[in-house]
Amino acid sequence: MIFRRSLISEFMNTAGGVFTVLFSIVLTVGIVRVMSQVAVGKSDAGAILQMVLYTSLTTLAPLLALSLFLAILMALIRSWQQNEMIVWFSSGGLSLLSWIRPVLRFSLPVVLLTAVVALAITPWARGQMDVSKAQFSQRDDTSRIASGKFIESSSGRRVFFIQQVSEDTQNVKGIFVSELNRNGKATVVSSTEGRLRINKEGDRYVELTDGKRYEIAPDAKSYRVTGFGTYGIRLDIKPDQILSPDKVHSLPTSYLLNDPNPKNLGQFFWRLSWPLMALNLVLFAIPLSFTNPRAGKSLNVVVAVLVFILYLNFINIMESWISEGRWHWWSGLIALHGSMLLLTALLFVRRIWLQRWLPRELTIGYWRDRME
Repeated sequence: MIFRRSLISEFMNTAGGVFTVLFSIVLTVGIVRVMSQVAVGKSDAGAILQMVLYTSLTTLAPLLALSLFLAILMALIRSWQQNEMIVWFSSGGLSLLSWIRPVLRFSLPVVLLTAVVALAITPWARGQMDVSKAQFSQRDDTSRIASGKFIESSSGRRVFFIQQVSEDTQNVKGIFVSELNRNGKATVVSSTEGRLRINKEGDRYVELTDGKRYEIAPDAKSYRVTGFGTYGIRLDIKPDQILSPDKVHSLPTSYLLNDPNPKNLGQFFWRLSWPLMALNLVLFAIPLSFTNPRAGKSLNVVVAVLVFILYLNFINIMESWISEGRWHWWSGLIALHGSMLLLTALLFVRRIWLQRWLPRELTIGYWRDRME
């Protein structure tokens, strides 16, 4: 009882610290990414916190799996380095298999949470991100303009630059508009100020005053300059559309199962892989945690990160194969996650029964001592 309580308490403290560090890093990267999209006019400045929240939710399942893996590993490594494992082996009559039960008792709630996040929360968050981006892309050109930035229009043929936009977004100053038509003829319009107008048909225009219009031939060998007192530019406006997430990564899990085509099954495999990955990794961490008390723990952590990266790459590869129809999703689950479980079992066998018969040159401890 004391053995299990001490382990679970150690796991909780370590997991909290590891998750806090990893989540802070991901949150910072997400904020920087969203801010960069806002700066170039690809995202709404009024939805920064909303987009950061959605981005964080989409990375929550990998964070939970990695945090759980590293927490179990680091806690057990500390027990090896402080000779606690030796004490439990000698005086407590325990074997390495005795650690499976407390590890699973602590990990299973987190694994279930990872499953809920991967199967329900992450698709919802991705869908909300797609809807938000679609809503922003349907706005007219001036709605996406940020002061002092070059912004490409929704048609892809016009570039705006506005030095200053009034608070009510109706008056603009320092306007530069460059447009390329289908014949290759470029038109550049510049003006000191302008206003937004709406005609009787509901079309929106930006009305420029006291400016110049430059027409450049396709061969760029001739151009024409025209001054104007008032000049109107019709803005790109898209018709209203029903905004609904239609990308496979944002579809609800129930929809994937109701329409079992290869792409949907590949996405279902990817979502279901996260809780299975988390479960396999916490079991893998038990034999992987073995370390010489005189040596450092850096090698074990490096191996753990490499295992996580390789595991993630294999999941992505298997997902692509399933999406292409080359594998069935259930056979992919068995092949990939079953192989990882088999590797974990072999590592347990190696640590418990084969350690003493292996040549020293084939042990991790030998190469760890050589490196240090």
